[in-house]
Amino acid sequence: MAKHTGYENPALSTLIDSQYGVLTAAQAKAGGLPHETLRRRVQRGLWQRLVPGVYALQGGPPSRLQWLVAAQLYAGEYSVLTGQAALAVHGIRIPSDRIGDTAGFGVVGEHRLARHRLDTLVPHGTRRQSVAHLRIIRTARVPEATRIGLLRVAPPARSVVDGCLAAVEDEQPESIDAIVTAAMEDGGVQLAELEYELGKASRKYSAAIRTELRKCRTHARISASHGFLRKLGTSGPFGEMQDVAIYLGQRRVARAVAVWPTRAVAVTVDPHPVEVSTLTTLGFAVVRVTSEQLVQDAEGVLRQLRGVLRNRPEAVLSAGVSLLPLASARRKEPAHA
Repeated sequence: MAKHTGYENPALSTLIDSQYGVLTAAQAKAGGLPHETLRRRVQRGLWQRLVPGVYALQGGPPSRLQWLVAAQLYAGEYSVLTGQAALAVHGIRIPSDRIGDTAGFGVVGEHRLARHRLDTLVPHGTRRQSVAHLRIIRTARVPEATRIGLLRVAPPARSVVDGCLAAVEDEQPESIDAIVTAAMEDGGVQLAELEYELGKASRKYSAAIRTELRKCRTHARISASHGFLRKLGTSGPFGEMQDVAIYLGQRRVARAVAVWPTRAVAVTVDPHPVEVSTLTTLGFAVVRVTSEQLVQDAEGVLRQLRGVLRNRPEAVLSAGVSLLPLASARRKEPAHA
């Protein structure tokens, strides 16, 4: 991009270059560039207005970065880019064939609109309206921005959740899987971070996202459990029943990745708090772990488990409690204690 030099005010020229050739009307006025000059150059096609009060000082199509800068300048100093636009800034690339017609930038009329919607978070009370492809999202939860160059962007997990909410609102729920997968595989975003962010988000439009995260959690639990059982099978402690449904009478009360019946010790992965409470009431010593722990520190979990078993006396399962290995669940009824 050519340097924007030749203005009487060197500071203005420096500002324009630092903003990649994008300038607001207010900045132009403060730098001594008359509004009439802006108007004439736009009229002649030398410059162009991207959004109200924000201009690209060139005639050719604006770049992706210029659109992002324009969105930020329009939304104000307390704004934070989020959604798919922010994920792109973070370097998280979502395959275009997985998100429909929202991945690129194109020319639409005089505004050269971006087909990729730009979502920007602003505090409640900010007097800005959504315009064209730029959506202003008023929120009481504007996150602390991550600064990447000139841009202020939401952290990756927040950007993922906002991007998924936008996909549902735009009637493109099929994009959710692509966004979540790209963030977790390429961006290093943890599932727990997404669950936390979604828990704080509005429930409007969130049902499909919750379903997707539950699928991810189930997959993570199964994968982590299998890896843990492989380690358990080679290093011990031995004598466990694997992948067990625990019943009280005819009611299934919990699922454990491993159970030591003679010690009434159960290892549960990502359990619901009610499951843990019920097992404890029934006399089990519960080793409660997360999928992330099993992946990141399986040896630490094994050390904890060995300690629990070492200090645990012989035990008899409570009356009415039965254990059913899930591999045989379709063939057998639970055997009661």
